[in-house]
Amino acid sequence: MALRESKSTFETHAEQSESGTQVRSRSTYNTVPVSQTKPEVLESSRGLDSGYSNYSSGPHSRIEKKDFNPEVEATNERYAQLQAIFEAADEDGRPGLSIDEFKTALRKTVGYNMTDNELELLFMKVDANCDGTVDWEEYVTYNLLEYKERTQMIEMLRDRPFPQETKEIPSRHRDTIVRVAVYPTVHKKASKCVLDYSTGRFVTLSKEGIISFWTPKMKLVKTDVTHPHMDRSTHPWITDLACLYNVNQLAVSSTDRDIIVFDIQANKFTKRYHLTGIDSCITVMNFWANMDDLNHAVLLFGDTSGCVYVIIFETALKGGLFGAIAGKQSAFKKVNMAEVLRGFLLGVKGYRMGKLHENWVTQILYMPSLNMFASCSQTSDTSMYVGDLMKKKMSSYFKVNKGLLTFDYCPDNNVLVTGGMDYLIRIWNPYVNSKPVVVLKGHTKPINHVIINSPRNQIISVDKGKNIKVFSMKDQTCVQQLSGRIVKLGPTAISSVCFNPATQKLVLATSQIEILERSEEDEKCIEVYSHRRPVTAALYNPVFKTVVSACRGSVISVWELKTGEKVIQFVNAHKIVERGVEYPVEITTMTFDGPCRRLITGARDGSVKVWNFNNGACLQQFDVPGGLTITSIVSTHHRIYITGWCQLVHIYVDGGGEEYRKNWRNRHTDDILCMSHMNPNIMATGSYNGDVIIWSRDTGQMYCKLNAFSGTKPFTDTAHALNAEQKLDEEDESVEDDRDQSLSPSWKGSKATKAVRTGIGLLQKIRHVARGVQGFPKEDDESRTLESPLNHPLLSSIGDKSEPLQSKREEYDDICKSYEAAVEQIVFLNTRDQLHRDTASLVTCGSEGWVRFWSLHHQGGLLGQFNAAHSVGESVHAMVTDDNNQFLITADTAGYVKVWEISEYCTKDTYTLDQREKRWNELLHLFSFMRFEWRGKDVPKQFSFLSMRPCNIGTRPPPMVTEPQKTLRWPLLVNSFRAHIRMINTIDYVNDRKVIITASEDSSIRVWALHGGYIGTFGETWPVIDKILTKGGSDVETRIPNDLRRVGSARTLRVLSAGQPTQKWKSAVSVIKARQMLEMLSQFEQAGDDDQPRKDERTEKKLEASNILGKSYKRKVRHKIPADIPKVIETPTSIAVYHALKFVELTDLDKLFDQKLLEDMKLRRYGGNLVSKVKGPQKKKSNEPAIIEIFNKVTKKPTIPVPKFRKQPTKMKKIHASLREKMDNNLPPFSERTEKESQT
Repeated sequence: MALRESKSTFETHAEQSESGTQVRSRSTYNTVPVSQTKPEVLESSRGLDSGYSNYSSGPHSRIEKKDFNPEVEATNERYAQLQAIFEAADEDGRPGLSIDEFKTALRKTVGYNMTDNELELLFMKVDANCDGTVDWEEYVTYNLLEYKERTQMIEMLRDRPFPQETKEIPSRHRDTIVRVAVYPTVHKKASKCVLDYSTGRFVTLSKEGIISFWTPKMKLVKTDVTHPHMDRSTHPWITDLACLYNVNQLAVSSTDRDIIVFDIQANKFTKRYHLTGIDSCITVMNFWANMDDLNHAVLLFGDTSGCVYVIIFETALKGGLFGAIAGKQSAFKKVNMAEVLRGFLLGVKGYRMGKLHENWVTQILYMPSLNMFASCSQTSDTSMYVGDLMKKKMSSYFKVNKGLLTFDYCPDNNVLVTGGMDYLIRIWNPYVNSKPVVVLKGHTKPINHVIINSPRNQIISVDKGKNIKVFSMKDQTCVQQLSGRIVKLGPTAISSVCFNPATQKLVLATSQIEILERSEEDEKCIEVYSHRRPVTAALYNPVFKTVVSACRGSVISVWELKTGEKVIQFVNAHKIVERGVEYPVEITTMTFDGPCRRLITGARDGSVKVWNFNNGACLQQFDVPGGLTITSIVSTHHRIYITGWCQLVHIYVDGGGEEYRKNWRNRHTDDILCMSHMNPNIMATGSYNGDVIIWSRDTGQMYCKLNAFSGTKPFTDTAHALNAEQKLDEEDESVEDDRDQSLSPSWKGSKATKAVRTGIGLLQKIRHVARGVQGFPKEDDESRTLESPLNHPLLSSIGDKSEPLQSKREEYDDICKSYEAAVEQIVFLNTRDQLHRDTASLVTCGSEGWVRFWSLHHQGGLLGQFNAAHSVGESVHAMVTDDNNQFLITADTAGYVKVWEISEYCTKDTYTLDQREKRWNELLHLFSFMRFEWRGKDVPKQFSFLSMRPCNIGTRPPPMVTEPQKTLRWPLLVNSFRAHIRMINTIDYVNDRKVIITASEDSSIRVWALHGGYIGTFGETWPVIDKILTKGGSDVETRIPNDLRRVGSARTLRVLSAGQPTQKWKSAVSVIKARQMLEMLSQFEQAGDDDQPRKDERTEKKLEASNILGKSYKRKVRHKIPADIPKVIETPTSIAVYHALKFVELTDLDKLFDQKLLEDMKLRRYGGNLVSKVKGPQKKKSNEPAIIEIFNKVTKKPTIPVPKFRKQPTKMKKIHASLREKMDNNLPPFSERTEKESQT
């Protein structure tokens, strides 16, 4: 409670300072962190006050708060007391309040409702410099900066009501659509009726008279014509449409100065009433019905002369709108407007309000809550008229320069919103016509459509340039803007706009139709992104339990791990200014300081900044000489170690300037890519050429150098390295013998490659390099081929491109040393013995996916290596280990995450049999990957294998100098799954929750459980995180990201679904198998009788029988009925054209009918033809009345008498017998003789 009070007080004074009011004192600043208040409070605090001051003008536009608020006054007193405590500490000579004094001071004043943990976290956030004290200036600065950054973040992350792209809807309209409306459904509940817009249909009407009905999802139901039998020269233009939803009818107006009412009940479209006798052409109409009494309704319409007509129906359901209709169902009643105005029709009253406007009436609306109506026109003096139906109340005019084109009314807020030719949106009080309440700017063309979205308190406006803007009525700011370029509706302006508040669907129309909608199905398919640009780094902060991430757009975000919500973000963290314009600079690396209270970031331009990431305050900044890219930063013992493409290690004093910078001696010959630190005083750096140098952190002295392409032993200096290389050259023959014994036949060089000239440079031999791919297709883990060094992409000779020569092994090692030796990350195993010869305490990874374990002992060196990439050519770009160094988690450039059990890998400490079996059972219980990969296998003797490589690992051979026959060994792979579809840049592990955090090039940061369960992506909420982490059972629904659901392999999907295939996957497999079997059978049938293969009896039984219906079920051949072709509507102004017509495949009749049935059909057909020939031509039956037919028979006698034919049964029997005989002998059924006999 105290937090919310103090927060609102701080925001109030901040707004007063912005608007120019005098701030009371320094004690009025809020000192409670904004992160502990709700976002709604932040939005509401900005409120209408800031909107009025920004968008309105005049002396009354600014609202002055003079009301007495006791809660605010009490909060101000508490902050005055808190400021007095800080000032008292300052007067005593103390630098500030310690953590205990800080907790006591806040409990006495504003933080009396906070726990000790919350107060300690707040103290650590404010005390970013870690001096152990907090003064008043630090406290107020922290709160002000946090409020500023959170306000900007809320503005950037504000929910967008519509998507950024429109969806085109094909229609039958060929001319301008004059009206799009929602026809609501009327539900009767007890004694009251309710309008349901969620199930209501859309109705579109075009100028040529075509009216279409659509479902709520904009699927065409039917199309009709209002004037079907009109000539083109006399066909009128349709002007407007009104939905008479209480009687299931539609009213259509035209340029014939009439209104036609159609009955649409029971899917009909019948003309019922024709209202004529209107003086001028109708331009707009509006209808309203009373839901308490459907008999009472109001119809309003305006014309081109500026007049407004009002028709009030009192017995709409009892006797029809304009009375009963006599005659047939297709009959209609013609009504004259003069009769309606004079009251000649029972239950109908008409009123004419002449010359309300000087020009056409552009829009009219009835407001039932006010019992008044409003109309507007494009005139300055009579822009908008507001009055009642009976003219009993005082009416008023709203005057706007150049008039108004559109308006809308919001009954919830009781405001009118108008738009016109002056590009401005005005919000009016219906009772005050002197001046608008708020004026919104932003459009650059006349506004012709305005709609109020009452459920969200938003204003939707459309101008003649087809630009769409959404304004918030709460703070009068533009929430979303859609450019007219994305609205592909032709060159003309939008003629009609319709918004359904229930489904939040916006329909735009010219002669075409497009919609803007955020449906639930689309939101499920939309990918969740954490940043708008690729994420370069993501780190977990154990002190504040948050995740800090950075992207290439120089945006730093802080996320709550428990919920996935964004706490704060600040943009343009690193930037350059060119010609007064700020451009963001990509953040390449970042790390935390020793106490994990500050963030240190490095950018591509060589700049380094120190941040208080809880409020976005930059505490320190310095630039590295040369301005080259920063690749790694380490902070320890009040020193900041920075390295990068400069090939040097720079040391800065934490809090010091450029004058305290020191450099270590240059030991690297190539760009440094990574750096790591191990207590107490060991540093390690890795470069692009594979060198790993071990440094003394205190003195900068190099202990040793490690390089897998130079040997397995550490080198103490350069001379030692040269001697070792010379010794290796002398022992070349022995190495060749070892190669032949250790390598498989596919990895050996052929004799033909030895003829390649060695004098030609390596770069001249490279003909084509094709390493990158555009996307990631669906992978198949089971069919993966290994790539040998003989078909390496860089091993292309100068000769013919179609027949490249294979390279020898020495050239392969040279290529790997030149291009694939980069060390991209270094990890220290802190729990292992650092001084033991047979224990590896340093792990490196990099190009080609090789992970190598090194011992820092002077006789140690390379103890083990294995390839952790998922496929050939991929690299392991990031890795991390847990605190106990039991698991090594690697991430490659293909987006795969692999978890390795390294407790027995390259170490002198091993498990006993009982410990290994216990550990094995723990792994089986935790990882579903282990359960289906090691199904039916025994417990291995050890967790490190010399020859058994995991089945889903593809690799090339390691360099020969690494002695693969000794060092190539594989740890136990306990988990493997695909986490992203693109490269993973960083990976982090949360030890207390056993959670993996991955940041990828696909702009997403995802959180995974150690066993492979997907928790969520930052940017969405995680309601079941605790159940997933504790493996809460089968009731927890497994979640799989949409992109992985599309491209993930069977192994990945099985890991993400906790080892159990989902029901959708089972059904998909069954459908695929059935379709493949049917395709195979159809191919076999077409092959002929001679080529018929042997059928599988088991498969045939499965296809012929059903598990549900039993063996009695037999398959039937069913043919799909073609879809009904829409009825062609012929109008004088349009022609419907079809691109193509649907058809079905023809079926062979021999397969459907037997021979006996065909013979019987032929016999009947031939017999029918013979009977028709014998009877002669038949007269057509006349459709004339009977009396006319009798009259014609009496008056009109035939000129030539026709003798009456009498049948002879004996001849028919003879003809049938002869016909049977001819069919048996395969003779034609008719001949010349038969025809002559039939004629006689």
